[in-house]
Amino acid sequence: MAENNGAYFDYPDYTPKATFFRSSPRNTKQITVKANQVIKALSFLETDANGVGVVAGALVESAALTFDADLTSGQTLIIAGLTFTAETGGTTTKQLTNAFSGLKDGYTGGTVPGGVFTGTLTDYSTTTTGLTTVTFVASTSGVDATDLTITGTGAGSTTLVVAQGNATPTGALSVLVYDLDTTDGDVEASVYTEASFWADALTWGVDIATDTITLADGTLKAVTAYNTGAHTKPMQQKFVEASEFDPLGFSKAGEVY
Repeated sequence: MAENNGAYFDYPDYTPKATFFRSSPRNTKQITVKANQVIKALSFLETDANGVGVVAGALVESAALTFDADLTSGQTLIIAGLTFTAETGGTTTKQLTNAFSGLKDGYTGGTVPGGVFTGTLTDYSTTTTGLTTVTFVASTSGVDATDLTITGTGAGSTTLVVAQGNATPTGALSVLVYDLDTTDGDVEASVYTEASFWADALTWGVDIATDTITLADGTLKAVTAYNTGAHTKPMQQKFVEASEFDPLGFSKAGEVY
């Protein structure tokens, strides 16, 4: 084990490199890839209920907001386009949780127990996930939504944890080794099954209008629509979590061995 392991997430006392690898050898295996897909090399695959490879589905970005302390009279919280202002006498953490729960994208504010909302909730909806925790969920899957931030005079009373890509793949993730066109039927292909390379090299299509593969005859073919728009880093993390170097005994996704 390396003396200073890398990791996907930052630690309080240092920021590790965003790399995931094994020294040797790179591990690949054969997998049957389902028909009617056009896939770029280094795209993520998952397995369906029949164990056949398909392009990994898009993830949904989310962020958990925990209210750690009451607001005093007139303090504000500004997040995702909404401004909450505490009423005279202040707002309790329970009132804050209730106020921010169950909001839909486009909510335009109003008076609620404990204070008043102004502005418009943009690109997110919310749900209660704990006694004093609300989760903001991006309105569009497969889009790397702008990370949430908290401003306002009461920002210090909350904790925000961004968890991009909270969806769970249906099967273990692998990474396609080369471009693949399966429009004529299922194809046997090679995939990486462990994090034996620099994870930052992983790529993901983002624009179906311009993202193509080159066929053997030199023509270009657009990649499958659901091969586009997923966040790269969360998919890297999911790949590492599902990789096949579990026998080495690592307990944290992304550690370097």
